[in-house]
Amino acid sequence: MIKIKKLFSTPKKAIITTACAIVALAAVGAGTTFAVSAIAESTSIGAENAQNFAFADAGIDPTAAENVSTTFAFRQGQFVYEVEFTADDSEYDYWIKAADGSVVKKEIELVSTDGTVNVLTAQITMDAAKEIALEDAGLTSSEVTFTKAELDLDDDISVYELEFYTETYEYDYEINAETGDIYSRETKAITVSDTSDSSDYNYIGLENAKSIALEDSGLSESDVTFTKAKLDTDDETYVYDIEFYTSTTEYEYEINAITGSIVSCDTEAISSSSGSSSYIGVDKAKSIALNDAGVSLSDATFTKAKLDKEDGVYVYDIEFYTSTTEYEYEINATTGSIVSCDTEAISSSSSSSSSYIGVEKAKTIALNHAGLSSSSVTFSKAKLDKEDGIMVYEIEFYSENMEYEYTINATTGVILEYESEYDD
Repeated sequence: MIKIKKLFSTPKKAIITTACAIVALAAVGAGTTFAVSAIAESTSIGAENAQNFAFADAGIDPTAAENVSTTFAFRQGQFVYEVEFTADDSEYDYWIKAADGSVVKKEIELVSTDGTVNVLTAQITMDAAKEIALEDAGLTSSEVTFTKAELDLDDDISVYELEFYTETYEYDYEINAETGDIYSRETKAITVSDTSDSSDYNYIGLENAKSIALEDSGLSESDVTFTKAKLDTDDETYVYDIEFYTSTTEYEYEINAITGSIVSCDTEAISSSSGSSSYIGVDKAKSIALNDAGVSLSDATFTKAKLDKEDGVYVYDIEFYTSTTEYEYEINATTGSIVSCDTEAISSSSSSSSSYIGVEKAKTIALNHAGLSSSSVTFSKAKLDKEDGIMVYEIEFYSENMEYEYTINATTGVILEYESEYDD
């Protein structure tokens, strides 16, 4: 059996073995069909993972899915899992590739509020539709930011609606979900009020905007903590909103996105209720919380560590977890005293395993899915949480005008939910 499994150990071997198996099936009949199918299934991603891939593609909470059925089958020359379920009065039928979890085919019967049933079918994947649009636009995925990517109906034709932008253009595509043909396309130049030639300009970039703000404030990046850094519009002019703080002062800048000039600057002294502006620092606050919890730095994963104001008093919000417990602390920013402490035992939904992938791995999974790097985003949330009895990582971040939210299974790393939103 081990030697046979080796025939499926790599994608190339699996293809060759499957092709040979098809010839053999035609020659020797149903008994061999069952045997080859059993071997292929034993080396596949598994029914549960196939379901999770289908749920994630549909944007459905797994706990909201009903009448779930999963069947291992050989379709169109490849092994797939047929995953069927209902949610929100709609029926979903997926073919999930058994080797890697990619969507081979899907059919969705959507029931509208007036009782109308719309059937959406797709023979190509969302990723394939994106590649078609990008190739037509002469762009790569690293050069664009997607603001919309969903399956919809247009004149009773199933299409992928894709919207994305670069620094100079916005693109709107409809890709036929059955054939891969471009159903419609629209390109629009992004214009701003302070340039006479809207077709010839470049943005200075987020990192340059941060550097300009730091230079004006006379600070270095190691001196500050950034709380906001994003592209925005102000009176029809594109600007970078840059916000950060030190132990004594909060800074807010608007930097012209094209010229790099400072549009506005606002500073505010941080005052504590004790009359002192000297804070202990976030690292000291983390140490105080760890010491009180009896946890070493190597055993803890921090999900939050920031200066905040609570009832007029500045505190450090410190949150972290170990393999067994979640901790939330509020540390007085001036005295270092513990204002509040909350602990909660972590219980895994699986009695056989309490090993989690870790918040950094969850962040990497979300970034890879979004097609972004850690240097191009600002995280606003990264924490372990429990959702419908399942331990998950809630990951939120933004890049330029896009906001992303992910829910990732803390044990398997499977993306359960994701959402991206263009924030104008």
